[in-house]
Amino acid sequence: MRPLVAAAMILCAGTQAVAGQIPVQKLAVQQAGTPGRVEIRKALPGEIKEVTTDLVSMTGPAKHVEAARQDSEVVWLFLGGKGSLKTKDKSYVLDGETIARAPLGWGWEIEVAKGEVLQALRVRKQITEADRAELKKFPENNAAPHVMKFSDCPKYGEAIKSKKTVSRTLLPENFVPRMAMGTVETTGPDVVGAHKHPMLEQLFLGLRDNDITVIADEAKANLTPFTLLHIPLGSMHGAEVAEGKKLHYVWMDFFATKEGQEWLKMHKPETPAKPAK
Repeated sequence: MRPLVAAAMILCAGTQAVAGQIPVQKLAVQQAGTPGRVEIRKALPGEIKEVTTDLVSMTGPAKHVEAARQDSEVVWLFLGGKGSLKTKDKSYVLDGETIARAPLGWGWEIEVAKGEVLQALRVRKQITEADRAELKKFPENNAAPHVMKFSDCPKYGEAIKSKKTVSRTLLPENFVPRMAMGTVETTGPDVVGAHKHPMLEQLFLGLRDNDITVIADEAKANLTPFTLLHIPLGSMHGAEVAEGKKLHYVWMDFFATKEGQEWLKMHKPETPAKPAK
């Protein structure tokens, strides 16, 4: 029997709140929902121009078909659970934290078996004609999907972080025009040094066990697991993790211009990327 698949466009539990001047929202990540159901919930709607973020929750047996689009790029951040991912003639097994991006114009099929629950943040970014021209300059980045477990993504170093911090590049530059993603992981006591970048908008997504304080100018906010936070544009910001706690989050950079990507040169590669399986 074909499973019933429904889509509900509703706000996450703990709807958008503001801690001082830092927009932050707790995502409604559940252990299980109604079997056969796909729920799509908006996350921090309207925060960043050209960008839409949604929490997608699937309780098996369920299937979600993401139609091919020409107006925007789509990146999936799978946060937990098991399932399968298909696009054209490519198939992938999902088991744990994984990033997935298909070339522009490719659709996705995501399936979850009975008894399984899959949670993901879908990040959709509109592209311009200038972006399309940039894509053509990097054919090697757009010949096949980019699918990797977070833990397999290449490491980089950065002056504003301690030597014990592990940083990884999830989505390198020039895959999605004017966009990049990565993770930061350490244990307390530790800090990510204060810095500012007026050339880009940035989101933080707290991963499992993350419990930190994010500081932006005079404002502070607690970033907990499965919480999405928007760094105010141009603010002097950083993060602190106390003793006995963990820092582990995804950063998402959205650049206003191609030239703004020069910021990424501060990331010094430490390991090569592992090929997708």
